[in-house]
Amino acid sequence: MKTRTPRLLLSAFCLLAAQLHGQQPAAPVYSQSIQLYKVTPAKGTEYEQLQRDTSMKIAQVRANAGEIVSWALLRSVMPAGQEARADYMISTTSEGPPPPPMDRTRFEANLKKAGVTMKADDILAKRRAIATLVNTELWQPRIRVGASAKGHYILINLMKVHDAAAQADYTSNIWRPMAEEWVKQGAMSGWGFSTKRLPSGSETPYQALTADMFPTWEAAFKNRSMQEMFTKVHPGKNYQEESARMGKIRDIARRELWVVVERVEKQK
Repeated sequence: MKTRTPRLLLSAFCLLAAQLHGQQPAAPVYSQSIQLYKVTPAKGTEYEQLQRDTSMKIAQVRANAGEIVSWALLRSVMPAGQEARADYMISTTSEGPPPPPMDRTRFEANLKKAGVTMKADDILAKRRAIATLVNTELWQPRIRVGASAKGHYILINLMKVHDAAAQADYTSNIWRPMAEEWVKQGAMSGWGFSTKRLPSGSETPYQALTADMFPTWEAAFKNRSMQEMFTKVHPGKNYQEESARMGKIRDIARRELWVVVERVEKQK
């Protein structure tokens, strides 16, 4: 009779073997789904409350079950009005491939688990009455330093990339150490780098983004010397040369300021 090695024990053996051979365990791969919504004028407060009463509670159930890593509702600060791509953003991050879209059966099951008393039809009808889905995007988070929280401001830099390999190298080796130091100092609450997976192709206006996270409004607009930080964390490197290299690698297609209205992650 064959015996089976428990999956958890097998994983431990693989981890130990990798360590004995001097290899680091592979970093987890994450997926981030972004949904952008336009909301009927003067209905923003009503839309936020609907999200708190329904989607946010469902997200908490999913996070506690390990189905997702985090969920966040963000509101566009600048630009606003007709110029804004959207009024609200819903960000859902998961480990591994993105979970499939939630069908009606799963939606109703999650409503029950979350203790939401509103009927599915009523929720969908109310959502359609005050909000319109503008776009859905799929991103892959590559680097994250620190994290945002409710009430924090996020400056999103959408990038048109000319050299993807050089962009990844520059972001990891030049910019990341600077972001880590700003987070350590408390000037920023977090920073992240992501690449776009879908939609993709030559017609997409941006292929990557960085997210600068700030604990307060004042922190978001406080002057920071890029050159001073560069000199501190990269002694021996030339600031002008690296700045010129960055300009050849990518262009900032669009810069937007968002505020975190609500955020959910697994409860401890």
